[in-house]
Amino acid sequence: MDQKTVERIAALAHLRVDPDPAVAARLAEEMAGIVRAIDILSEADVSEVEPLYSPLLEEGPGLRPDEPGLGAEPEALLDQAPDRVGRFFAVPKII
Repeated sequence: MDQKTVERIAALAHLRVDPDPAVAARLAEEMAGIVRAIDILSEADVSEVEPLYSPLLEEGPGLRPDEPGLGAEPEALLDQAPDRVGRFFAVPKII
């Protein structure tokens, strides 16, 4: 995998790549290893494997239509929160 490909993938993934050539070369090796692993997986014969559950494959109502509309009222959502401060959810401090 060349440096230009690594930079493109990093940009698409919003990753910052260290400009050090040794670090970039190591990242290129790791990305090439991931691509090789995916290539190996894509060679597997899955023609006789039954699909896993999907609401799209089941009979019945399936998924609801994705139509724009009003969401829940903010006050109703805040009433369900374990803790709140005014009109905001209160969460524990992490740092």
